Amino acid sequence: MNRISPRIGRAGLALALGLLTLSLSSAMATKLRVIYNPGAPVYKTPAPSLQPIIILPLNTLLDAEVKQGDYWKVTVEVNGVKTAGYIHGYLVEVVNESDLREEVPLGSVKTQAELSVEIERTIEENKNYITQQGDLAQTVENLRSLMPKVLNLEDPLKQKQAACDVYYWTGYALARMDDDARAIREFRNMFETDFLSAKQSTKYMADSNISRLIGVAEKQYNGTFVGYMVHVDTEPKEAVLKVDGQVVGRSPNVFTTQKTRVTLEIEKEGYKPETFVLALRDDRTDKSYALTSLGRNLRVSSDPPGAAVFLDGRDTGKTTECEIATVPYGPHKLVLKKDRYVDWEEEFLVPEGLDVLVKSSALTVKTYTPGFAWGAPDGKTFVEPKALVIDRTGSFYVVDDGPFKVRKYGPDRRAQITWGAEGKYFRSLKMPSGIAVDAEGGCYVTDSRDGTVSKFDKTGQFVRKWGDQGAKDKMLSQPLGIAVDAANDIYVVDAGNSRIIKYAAGTGVVKKIWGKAGPEPGQFNFPTGITVNSLNEIIVVDANRVQKFTAEGVFVEAFGKLGSGDGEIKRALGVCCDKDDNIYVADGGNNRVQKFTSRGRFIGSFGGAGSGAGQMTGPIAVAVNAKGTVFVLERDNGRMQAFEPPAK
Repeated sequence: MNRISPRIGRAGLALALGLLTLSLSSAMATKLRVIYNPGAPVYKTPAPSLQPIIILPLNTLLDAEVKQGDYWKVTVEVNGVKTAGYIHGYLVEVVNESDLREEVPLGSVKTQAELSVEIERTIEENKNYITQQGDLAQTVENLRSLMPKVLNLEDPLKQKQAACDVYYWTGYALARMDDDARAIREFRNMFETDFLSAKQSTKYMADSNISRLIGVAEKQYNGTFVGYMVHVDTEPKEAVLKVDGQVVGRSPNVFTTQKTRVTLEIEKEGYKPETFVLALRDDRTDKSYALTSLGRNLRVSSDPPGAAVFLDGRDTGKTTECEIATVPYGPHKLVLKKDRYVDWEEEFLVPEGLDVLVKSSALTVKTYTPGFAWGAPDGKTFVEPKALVIDRTGSFYVVDDGPFKVRKYGPDRRAQITWGAEGKYFRSLKMPSGIAVDAEGGCYVTDSRDGTVSKFDKTGQFVRKWGDQGAKDKMLSQPLGIAVDAANDIYVVDAGNSRIIKYAAGTGVVKKIWGKAGPEPGQFNFPTGITVNSLNEIIVVDANRVQKFTAEGVFVEAFGKLGSGDGEIKRALGVCCDKDDNIYVADGGNNRVQKFTSRGRFIGSFGGAGSGAGQMTGPIAVAVNAKGTVFVLERDNGRMQAFEPPAK
């Protein structure tokens, strides 16, 4: 051996030259030349040990195989035997053939005293740079370059103290650069070099952040450091948490890491993904994040409840009443489906906002169940029923060409015998054909034979009569349907003259006349039934069509055509509206009742020729009560049937 290296602390200098993360790189054979004048130690492993296997003098040439971290793997001859070893990269340089031909001057070898003074001076200079916030990166490099010189101090105590100082001030500079991870490594090297010296040097540290980093390094050295504990919570919760790309769970969650800096990613459907870089300084860190929504919660309700909810064509698996979390901003389509009801759908926009968006719907009944029936084809209850109306109390009024002419039934379906003095007040009617009731309970009956309208009070007593057979303005020819609007004005279907006549409330004074025979909008082909909806629009049916007008007779729209298919009509005889303005048509020629939306879209139908329950023959009038029960008056079966909606 040429020269034995000075003693160094086993643990203290184990990482003396291990300043960078260990990595393995492969290369072709490389020529190296020793550039450190005191000589370059070669170790058995890529880290300094108590005693090098050899110290190579300045300008020694070597063949290197690979570089492992900061060390080159080389082959040297020790006592005549070729031995593999490791030499630090700071002590050599890579050379090529041209470099080998140049003369390299020999440097002077410094004494131990000179070397010690140089190390102390360099540490002091760089210490001042750090405290004055100088070039910290250059300061770190300057301090690192001292380590080969420190290794050549022969006095073990001076060597340890110098190494501790270099590690301390290198760590200090790195901490000022916010590079906590590397600073902790330097401080840990300090403890491994000389624990007692390190403790003494850092005993009165005033900087709380550096004191904390030194504390972490000490715990790592003595094996008591379990890592940084991080508690992460989000609003809303159940967000996916990723740390350095790896899923660690859902919020709220606690994870532990050995790293001083981690990248936290937060992901939750319907919310903006977030990324944060966490510089960990304390044993426990609590983080709470309010996520930015990319949508709003949607609360959906229906009457009746229990409808399946579909959003943008996808079954949400929910039923009304329900709330759908974080519906993205923008356009959507909502569909509600429930057995025996018409599918409800709406296209809507979710605007930006924080509060819950609410969507509610009243589902429309599509199918009905036959219920109670009055009368039978034997004629015992009704002789020849003609018209039907329900007042605000739920009482029924039926026009019949029998002895009583007009009969009233209470909401309990019982006939009110005394009303109209057991039919005495209606005996003057020759051929009653239509009936309506105003808000005060006044009753109006058309007589198709003598072309008149008769008014009766709420007890059924006669009040007045107007009209006469003919085609003039104040005359009527075969008046059939009759209706009363919200102002108690009266509308009469003058079927024989193919027109509608509007009278002032209860007086018989003509206010408006419109219509004539023909197939065009606003014209009629033997009109029969008439009703008024909640918008005070007038709805009239004729042979195969439904037309809608304003209260002043201005045409609005029409739907229907001759036929027996869905939405087609064959001899419409009666019409009514429910509270939602759905339209019901007594389709006499097809022996059924058809239901339409207020705009004429077909909803469904029920009935069919026959006299059994749910069947009908010659439906002539239809009415709906407040509960949604549909009542159908059948001329040929001499009865009235109730059709019940689904129970809510």
